[in-house]
Amino acid sequence: MRTHSTLAQILRQFRDGTRVHAGRFRQAGTLAVIVAVLFCSCLSILPFLPVLDHVEVGMTVASDVIARRDIVYTDQSRTEELRKQAMNEVAPIYKFDSTRLETSLKSLESIVDRVIETRSQDLPADQTSQKIAAFLMTPAGATTKYLATCSESEVQSAKTVARQALTTVMRRGILEDNLASARESINTELQQYALSDNQIRAAYVLAARFVTSNLIYDESATMMAREKAASSVPPVVATIPSGAPVVKAGTLVDTAVKELLLSSGLVWGLQAWRTITSQAAVVVLAWMVVVVAVLLREPTRSRTQHVLVEVSCMGCSSIVVCWLAGRIAPALTPFLLCLLLGFAFFEQRLAVVFGVALMVVSWVIVPVSTQVIMGLIVGALVVHIIMRQADKMTAALIAGPVAGCSAAVVFAAVSNVAGESARTVAANAGYLAAGGLIAATFAMGMTFLFERQFNVATAMRLRELLDTGSKLLSELFERAPGTYHHSLNVANLASGAAQRIGANWLLARVGGYYHDIGKLLHPQFFGENRGELPNIHEDISPELSTKVILEHVQAGVTIAASYHLPTEVVDIIAEHHGTTVVQFFYDKASADQANLSPQAFRYPGPMPHSREASLVFLSDAVEAAARSLAKVDKAALEGLIESVVNTRISDGQLTESQLTLREIGLVKEYFLTSLLSFYHVRDAYSSVEEANEKS
Repeated sequence: MRTHSTLAQILRQFRDGTRVHAGRFRQAGTLAVIVAVLFCSCLSILPFLPVLDHVEVGMTVASDVIARRDIVYTDQSRTEELRKQAMNEVAPIYKFDSTRLETSLKSLESIVDRVIETRSQDLPADQTSQKIAAFLMTPAGATTKYLATCSESEVQSAKTVARQALTTVMRRGILEDNLASARESINTELQQYALSDNQIRAAYVLAARFVTSNLIYDESATMMAREKAASSVPPVVATIPSGAPVVKAGTLVDTAVKELLLSSGLVWGLQAWRTITSQAAVVVLAWMVVVVAVLLREPTRSRTQHVLVEVSCMGCSSIVVCWLAGRIAPALTPFLLCLLLGFAFFEQRLAVVFGVALMVVSWVIVPVSTQVIMGLIVGALVVHIIMRQADKMTAALIAGPVAGCSAAVVFAAVSNVAGESARTVAANAGYLAAGGLIAATFAMGMTFLFERQFNVATAMRLRELLDTGSKLLSELFERAPGTYHHSLNVANLASGAAQRIGANWLLARVGGYYHDIGKLLHPQFFGENRGELPNIHEDISPELSTKVILEHVQAGVTIAASYHLPTEVVDIIAEHHGTTVVQFFYDKASADQANLSPQAFRYPGPMPHSREASLVFLSDAVEAAARSLAKVDKAALEGLIESVVNTRISDGQLTESQLTLREIGLVKEYFLTSLLSFYHVRDAYSSVEEANEKS
């Protein structure tokens, strides 16, 4: 309760523009970041929380197990089925044994030699036929009798064609189961030769016996081929859409169902913890990137803590909007909202880090396809290009829809290449375009809300403060007209110099308008407002004069806070004199007091810490000094500018300014050009009419 009260008080003080004790800043910034990280982490893991405490094979599911998000899983049973099918489709692999042909040919040569040897024994024809039939292992008949009685040349001719036929058939490769058909092939081959029937039959008898299988089954090669075919089958990926039942009530849990529930994280287990941890880790890492970017970019502890509160509140609000829209349709989520808000509230580099990091967080909370992310990356680039002109109020309204349409076009192109259905592509492309419009709408509304809650100097707020007819500036014009015109000149100098070096010219101009608002407390004590009145400082001590002069800084801070001016503008008011010495009254007091310390005559500071505050600081000093010149020309102004700027540098007033020497050189050049036009000397004319003619 106490923490809540402290945070509420700090938020009110932020809104009012008042400064807060560093300890409370530290407490508020740390608390805001921790709450933001925890909140986004909870949203990110919500769709991944298991719905069952445990699951066992054989148990019956009591109620439907509904998917809270799209569940993509590997269908193991279907994958195994397809892999077995692929293995079965691989034919057995055989290796060719060339030695078997050589053995068969040698056997053929040997048997023919025995036929010739038997023929040479001068036995009766029938007996010779019987012997030939015996070792040819064929019944005695016309063919064996032919071999017994034919001429020697006919035997050699039969052997030759038998050898050729046997070689042709066996070179084709013969399986064990195909021996019969292979022997028939011998007869087919012999028919091609111009031989008598007796010679063909004799050649067949000689060759057919030696036909043997020479294709040997290679078991290892076959198994390797089948395993390769199985491994080439990709896992079957199935998707259960969000809201669909994963397992229906009354289902008997088997091994496949248990594996599905465990692998999808729907039951508490290793996978569920891995998913939850990884989701939370991505969210924490993204937020830490934002925090580190803030720590590196902001120069003071109080400002750092202020920005941490801003990014935490705006980031959480953006994530909630994305989460609510994502429940309608993931592609409708205004992912670009974070980036638009970043450009509205922060300088460009911090805006990019804030926007991209929280876009990643929103992708974790509202998962989308790779095609959608590719489209959003292009959309983010479009936002960056357009929002570089964020000083225009309409930038966000233009950037959101244009970026959404760009994302839709890229998504459609990539999805068509991927082969998605035209209906799905069109629907999601429409959602992306609508998401860009939603992001722009919410960005404008949230900018209006947060810029007042945190007193942030957004482009819209600064443009409102440029209205010179506002109550505060009107009062300055009426009560301190000299200060009013001096402030306009300072604003012109500072904003022009800011444009020259690429700083925030809007903030510099507004800071110039309001930097001397504290002079409303005692306007008559400042020379530009005195007019024909006597100089009050002649009748009072230098110390009292200095006290009144110094008071206008703190008075300006108080008045600005009461009017809820942005913190950045309040800082410029507080820093527009830095810790410089009120030199005129110090010199006056030193004339009467020896060894007088200048500390009592110094402004309380702090020294300017931003480029915009530094430009107002220099513009104020240069403009005031220029008005005191007796003669205004280029040489006099150039010497004055060099003297004023170099004095501030040597006094250490710009050590925290973030201005480079090159930028200071550009600023001095701009001051000279502008002051020459401010204080140009007209020629003397004899009449008003002549002046009008020559002007």
